[in-house]
Amino acid sequence: MKMSATYDSRTNDVESSVVARGDLWRAEASHSSGAGDGASLFLVQLGPVLFVRDTTLLFPLHLSKRHLIWYGFERKNGVHSVCPAYWSAQRRCFFMSMICLNPFACSFMDMQFPNGQLRYVAGDGFTARAFLPVCGGVLQGHGKFPGEKRLSFSFKNSSGGSVVPTVQWPDKSLSLGLLQPLSWRRSGLMLQPATQISICPTIGGRNAGLCTELIHSANENVGVVCGYSHTASPSAYASISVGRSKLNGGTARSGLVFRVEAPLHNFGRPWFSVQMNSGLEF
Repeated sequence: MKMSATYDSRTNDVESSVVARGDLWRAEASHSSGAGDGASLFLVQLGPVLFVRDTTLLFPLHLSKRHLIWYGFERKNGVHSVCPAYWSAQRRCFFMSMICLNPFACSFMDMQFPNGQLRYVAGDGFTARAFLPVCGGVLQGHGKFPGEKRLSFSFKNSSGGSVVPTVQWPDKSLSLGLLQPLSWRRSGLMLQPATQISICPTIGGRNAGLCTELIHSANENVGVVCGYSHTASPSAYASISVGRSKLNGGTARSGLVFRVEAPLHNFGRPWFSVQMNSGLEF
């Protein structure tokens, strides 16, 4: 079971979530409240049967080792749907879709391949991702149709640093991400970066400028991040994480992340956010 709560002083928004799962069941609940309208979500899964906010029900009509068929019913709008799923013998390819029966339409489709993914959501369009190992690095492409497209190449050097040039369009921007470990610490039998510096200059587009970040992980329980963004809206920020966090890792420990950011121009005011995490394992 994992619990998380976040407060953001800029928007006065409070977000909380609880996730509990076992071998054959799962329950999730989240709630967000702030200056705007609040939103909540509740989901319960018992084996292949899925309940979403007590208005949507999914249960299987056919189960086999390589293909499934679910029946879905949305009580709020009275929509019936059929959801087939299929994967290859080696499970390298996967296909799933949701087909509404009244009216007849495809509202969702997801296709996964060893080197990429293609997804369609009604009203949102297509999203495609692909990657290919090239010359000791990885060439990655991400595109939303309609929407932005991004092409990047990731390469790691012998010292553990990485270089990631990225081209985005129609934003017409070019960025060069540089990440270099400055020191290392031992964690069990492995060496992990203790101090890293990240620099990302961007030419063109809406966020042209320079972003730099210094990341320091003192041990498995404490991490500090300091950053500076020199763009159209320059700002400086710092965060400290104690216990379970994105930087420190860990699944069954409690923790806290505190972040403060200050704009470096005459508009806006400093703001902070606090995130609390807790986890239990049985």
